Amino acid sequence: MAAPGEYFSVGSQVSCRTCQEQRLQGEVVAFDYPSKMLALKCPSSSGKPNHADILLINLQYVSEVNIINDRTETPPPLASLNVSKLASKARMEKEEKMSQAYAISAGVSLEGQQLFQTIHKTSRNILEMSKAKS
Repeated sequence: MAAPGEYFSVGSQVSCRTCQEQRLQGEVVAFDYPSKMLALKCPSSSGKPNHADILLINLQYVSEVNIINDRTETPPPLASLNVSKLASKARMEKEEKMSQAYAISAGVSLEGQQLFQTIHKTSRNILEMSKAKS
């Protein structure tokens, strides 16, 4: 476990041995000292080459940690987020959930609710496709 003042650099390669004697190895993607949580990116368990597994490891249950390759340079900046697009999507999801709740409270049958959801999803997909073509 990390001692006070120790941390893991993003991009470093580490190996851990859990209290169940399991060996885990991967690239550090995040480390939170207060909670002693380490996030490692490992090769995909599915075998797909462009996929990865992310393991969240509670270092309180780790008996040994070895730094295989310490990354000293600054990691690349995170990708920027389109906040307006995220807010729009959140608003649409909220509206959809509210309409579903209204349908349930209004006593609409299950078949009616499913039909409404299908029509709503279809119209939303058509709208998104037309925006993508613009």
